[in-house]
Amino acid sequence: MIIGSTAMRFWFPKVREPQDFDQFSPEPSSGREGDNFWHDSFPSTWLDDCMATPDELLTIKISHSFWEINGTWDKHAADILFLRRHNAVFLPDMYDILYPVWLERHGRKQTNLNQSKDNFFADAVVRKYDHDSIHDSVAYGERPLYESILKDGSEVLTDWNKFMAMDHDTQMRLMREEIYATALERICIPRDYKGSPGAAYHWALRRTATSLFKGKWAKMLMENYHHLYKPDMDYVGRHLSQSDRLILL
Repeated sequence: MIIGSTAMRFWFPKVREPQDFDQFSPEPSSGREGDNFWHDSFPSTWLDDCMATPDELLTIKISHSFWEINGTWDKHAADILFLRRHNAVFLPDMYDILYPVWLERHGRKQTNLNQSKDNFFADAVVRKYDHDSIHDSVAYGERPLYESILKDGSEVLTDWNKFMAMDHDTQMRLMREEIYATALERICIPRDYKGSPGAAYHWALRRTATSLFKGKWAKMLMENYHHLYKPDMDYVGRHLSQSDRLILL
């Protein structure tokens, strides 16, 4: 199965010129520079001489988007957005084959949510404000949405069933609040709000996908990248206008 930019170019002739030739195959491609990859769990139909469809390309790119792999994250994200705009559909069955393979190859994330808030935030990030108060400053409502999906008795661990009981728009707002808080805490506040809020948001979304979220949370994020790829409000302005909610450390 031919994948990557060669397959993209086949379906969409105006996209970038392929620089290599990638395929799912146990055999090297004759005379072509590229990446040939195969895993025993892949179905034999992927050995047919075929071009990955737009739906398959979208699914492959989403399955890759949880790791920083040779500086390709932005390219995969741009392709996800392009394919969504051209009506490509995510294929859960194909994803379920690919994700365990990449997990085996690239490793598990180490984020541990099953701990107290104080321990969870005792990392290397230099913080000016209490993390939860930053969430408060960009909340869509009176309280941050993440509070409504915490597991009973937990300060950090979330309940997937509570999240799935939300309507789609509320789910997206909850994820945006997470990205806004990360962008503010890691980029905007340390730089005294100088620089591009859009670039900070993009960095935070990427960081959320590759480090802060894992499993089904990261999958939900990247399945909805076409909804979440840019801010839906002036989040820095909102944060500054609600600075009375911030708690200095």
